[in-house]
Amino acid sequence: MRHFMISSFLYALIICMILAVASASISMTLTQTELFAPLRNWAKSTGHMIGHLFQCFYCMSHWVVILGILIYQSILIHSGYIWVDLIISVFFTITLTTFICGIMFKVFLTGMNKAVKEQELKKHHVNDTMK
Repeated sequence: MRHFMISSFLYALIICMILAVASASISMTLTQTELFAPLRNWAKSTGHMIGHLFQCFYCMSHWVVILGILIYQSILIHSGYIWVDLIISVFFTITLTTFICGIMFKVFLTGMNKAVKEQELKKHHVNDTMK
């Protein structure tokens, strides 16, 4: 029985980790990329709360994780109360997702800063050659 519990825990842990990475990617893609700008504009026109949801990767990640946990029913702790167990799994996975989103956002900002600096250098180079 103990072997089954450990295997069950490891399986649930792996599922939660996979869901965290996927949720971070989905949330960042929906809320930060140009590909989904039309969707964000449409969401903004439907109402303040929905519009905010599609602007905030942290907020969006909660809903993506909740959906993922409900679909896969990855339960890390077995207390005998299914809803309590699912809530624990949801918040564990949200915490992992938040760390991953933070790393992704930092990389995103670094890339944006690099692009801005390259544009500024090109502008200065063009201005210097015209003088």
